[in-house]
Amino acid sequence: MSTIKGFRRGWIRLAALLAFAAVFLIPHSGFAAAPATKIVLNARELTEAKDVMTVGNITMVPIRVVSEELWYKVGWNKQRQRITIGEGSDRLVLTLGETSAEAGPVSVSLQQPPFVKSNTTYVPLRFVGTQMGLEVKWDAPNRTVYLTNEEPAEQPVPEEVPGAQPPSASVQQISFADGRLSVLLDGEYSPVSSVLTGPDRIVVDLPDTTLGSGFVQGLPGAGNQGSIETQGQAGITGVRFSLFSRSPSLVRIVIDLERPSDYKIYSQGQVLFVEPAQTGDTPPGKPDSASLVPEVGDAGRRVIVVDAGHGGKQTGAVGVGGVLEKDLNLAMALKVEAQLKRLAGVDIVMTRSDDTTLSLQGRVDIAESVHADAFVSIHGNSMPIGSPPTSGTETLYSRPDSQVFAETMQRHVLEATGLRSRGARTQSLHVTRETTMPAVLVETGFMSPGGDIEQMIDENWQDKVAASIAAGIAEYLGLNVNG
Repeated sequence: MSTIKGFRRGWIRLAALLAFAAVFLIPHSGFAAAPATKIVLNARELTEAKDVMTVGNITMVPIRVVSEELWYKVGWNKQRQRITIGEGSDRLVLTLGETSAEAGPVSVSLQQPPFVKSNTTYVPLRFVGTQMGLEVKWDAPNRTVYLTNEEPAEQPVPEEVPGAQPPSASVQQISFADGRLSVLLDGEYSPVSSVLTGPDRIVVDLPDTTLGSGFVQGLPGAGNQGSIETQGQAGITGVRFSLFSRSPSLVRIVIDLERPSDYKIYSQGQVLFVEPAQTGDTPPGKPDSASLVPEVGDAGRRVIVVDAGHGGKQTGAVGVGGVLEKDLNLAMALKVEAQLKRLAGVDIVMTRSDDTTLSLQGRVDIAESVHADAFVSIHGNSMPIGSPPTSGTETLYSRPDSQVFAETMQRHVLEATGLRSRGARTQSLHVTRETTMPAVLVETGFMSPGGDIEQMIDENWQDKVAASIAAGIAEYLGLNVNG
C-alpha cells in the first residue's frame, strides 16, 4: 500500500517556503514529549498523532503520521539511513542526524534533523507539510497544529447567516453496491424520503446536513454535486447527489429508477441505507416505520466489508505507464463484490464503489457501523524509485485475532497470482488496527518498475485474484456458494 501526492507549487516558491520551514513557536525547549499536542488535517484530528515531540521548539512527528494519515509514500534506505517521501522529481529526502535535506532539485537546511527514539522515526512536521502543499498553522493556546490544503477550495462556501448554527451532520461518503445505497454520515441526521414519477426516482433529503470537506475534495467542478455509476445494478440507472440548499443546509440524494419501485430505508450506526426493491411489481411508497425494515446482517447473514484502497484525490501508487493504484484497487474490489454475491447468506458493503475520496477512519466507521464479520482492504504495492525490482503478494494484518484470516487469505491469493510469496505478516495499518472485526489488507502485487504491473492490469488475472479473495473470505467464514 503506498501513496504519492504531488507538489502543488512550483519549485521557486517551494524554495522560498523553505526559508522558514520547521519553525513552530511552541513554548518548549530541549527534547520533550508533548502528549497534549493535537494535529488537525482539514478539520479532522489525526488519530495517529499521539507521539508528537518537540526538539528545540521544532514539532517532530512519527513518520507513520506522514505515511498513514497524510497519505504520502514513504521509503526507507537502512544502509544510508535515508527517508524518502514522495516519488520522482516531487520527493523529499531526509537523512537521520543530518540538517540538510533534498526537496526535488533543491538542497535545503533543517533546524532539526530527523531522529529515531524508541524504534520510532521522527521528522519535522512543518517541513514535510509545507513541501507537500499544506498550509501549517500553530494554535498555541490550544496546543493544536492545523494543516489545510494550500490550493483554493473548489467547493462553494455556504453563505453566512448571522446567528446561524453549523449543520448538525455531514456526508462523508456515498456508494452503491449489492443493490443498496449506503451513506456514511458524521453527526445527527433525520432523513426524509419519497418516491417520485416522471421520471421514476427515489429522493432522500438530509436536512441540516452538508457535504463533508474530505468528500468534496474528490468531486468535480464546484464540488457541490456528483453522481455514482451503478452498472450491473438491476432496475437502477444512476445515483446523483448535491448540496441542494445552503440556507438552510440540505443534501439531496436521488436514485434514478428504470420503473416504479418500493424501497427500504434505515440507519445502522453512522451509515444510512436505502434499498430499492429488486422487482418492479410492488407499488411505490415508503415503509411506515424504519424499525420494521430488516437491517444489514439480519437473519444471520454475514456482513463483509470490501475496501478499495485510496480513491479520489488519493491516487495511491503510480505504476509503469501511469497506471493509478486507486483505479486498480476499485476494479479488483468490484470484481470481488461480484464473486461474493455467489455466496449464500451474506451482505456485502463497499466502502466506495467509484472514484471518491474517503478517509482511513471513514473506512473504519463503515465497518464498525454495520458490525462486519470480515473486512478486506485491497491495494497494490510499490517501492521507492531506485530500489531493486520487487515482486510478490502479501497479506497484512495488525491484531492477533486477524492472523488466521490473513494466513487463509494469503494462501488463496498466492495461488491465484502466481507470484512470489511475501507472507502473511503484521503491520500497524489504520484500517486493520482500528477495526474490531477480523481485518486484512491484501497487497496483490508490485506496481513499481520490474514488478508485477503487467499481470495486475490483465483482466483475466484480476478475475482469478478476485475469485481467490472471495474464496479466502468464504473459507474463513465457513460460507457456501449459492445453488
